Amino acid sequence: MWKIFYDDGSTYSDQDGTIETAPKLGVIIVASSDPDVGRKYDRSCDHYVWHSYGWRGVDQFGLYDYLSQSGSKVVLFGRTVEDRRWKEIWQQAIDDDYLPRKSAWHSDEAALRDG
Repeated sequence: MWKIFYDDGSTYSDQDGTIETAPKLGVIIVASSDPDVGRKYDRSCDHYVWHSYGWRGVDQFGLYDYLSQSGSKVVLFGRTVEDRRWKEIWQQAIDDDYLPRKSAWHSDEAALRDG
């Protein structure tokens, strides 16, 4: 299960269609179900890429590395927005009830946990 949150306030999830048909531009946060913590957030990334194990946020080099691997590819493009807007979308992602409730924080989410 996953859900994408966009800069205009819209969302797209696995209930809306396939990964290939997800809108590609304006991504702010990708939330995914996670067996260890309920849900995990990839956020504030240049790009988001689809692997067999789910969505991951990557930087420019991560994108090149991903594209150099064999197999089909799905890439989403992140967007920078002003802090106020980012916080609104972050709150929207936290309040969303589609994915399992968050039970703990991943180590790579420490900045979110600590404010």
